[in-house]
Amino acid sequence: MEIEITSRKENKVLEREEVAFTLQFEGKTPSRKQVQQKLADAIGRNIIVIEYIKPVYGASQATGYARGYTSAKQAKALERQHILERNNLVEGAPQQPAENKEAPPAAEETEESSKGEAEAEEEEA
Repeated sequence: MEIEITSRKENKVLEREEVAFTLQFEGKTPSRKQVQQKLADAIGRNIIVIEYIKPVYGASQATGYARGYTSAKQAKALERQHILERNNLVEGAPQQPAENKEAPPAAEETEESSKGEAEAEEEEA
């Protein structure tokens, strides 16, 4: 996995660094945690908050946007709650994404069965 920083901006007022990047990879898209570690090494910040990673259709490439902070306190004060949860910076947030639970099969109604039920209800009345 290789990261190329396409845009880098120091935001001194908010004490963070804003980075747009392109990611080259083989196989499946890398996890946020893997990308955070690579970005932390590349930009020299402790806390990395990834806004998004968008894979390019048909290519082993993705584009993304992240912000780097020197402290978790600063990140928690500025970032939106759902972004913090995605980046595992909130205590009590699930570490793994929830697995897809299979929904119980719903009873399918056909026109014939619903007509038959309606006629049965009329006969009872």
